Amino acid sequence: MTNPDAPSPAKFLALPHASAPLLRTRRAAAWALGLTLGWVSLAAHPQSVEALEWQPGQSSVPTVISTPHNDVRKLLRQAKYPQALLLVNKGLTTNPRDPQMRFWQGFIFEQLGQPDMALKVYLSLTQEYPELAEPHNNLGVLYAAKGDYANAKASLDAALRANPSYAAAHENMGDLLVNMARQSYARALALEPKRHEITQKIERLAPVLEITQGKP
Repeated sequence: MTNPDAPSPAKFLALPHASAPLLRTRRAAAWALGLTLGWVSLAAHPQSVEALEWQPGQSSVPTVISTPHNDVRKLLRQAKYPQALLLVNKGLTTNPRDPQMRFWQGFIFEQLGQPDMALKVYLSLTQEYPELAEPHNNLGVLYAAKGDYANAKASLDAALRANPSYAAAHENMGDLLVNMARQSYARALALEPKRHEITQKIERLAPVLEITQGKP
């Protein structure tokens, strides 16, 4: 997984404004979210820490002051994940439904090598805040890493319904579809091993698959 400040991650986990996003891991990081995470088998794009500056109810980036959100953000930028988790958990005892803190909690679990815990957090967020694209995106990344392509696709579809302009989710979807195509061709070849054209298709996909493997 990449550092929240690494270039090309997703933006903050951004909640809807008064009238009407969470992580491009190639995962989403904060709302607009901004923390970046990658799939295990795909070049997933979670969101990253750039979204950390946003806070619910604000239409613009505020002056940096000492608040629980800014304190967590600072620790995330320094990759001090255990310390950040302590602050996040403390904040959630006061406001257990804070979507930004919960998103960060999921991201930190990923950084600490606990993807199953992160998956539970993101899944809960998608159920309570289905309008937020980033949790769906990060959830899709985690499903893809587990080889659960059906749920990965469903999650990325949901991310793109929530935000059709979500570039990270589009890229993750492309990576996923390439890997799904490779899987389908392999199954077809197993059933009809003499179909050389299927072998050719698999070979032609190889360069693209190489690019999608193991990227953050």
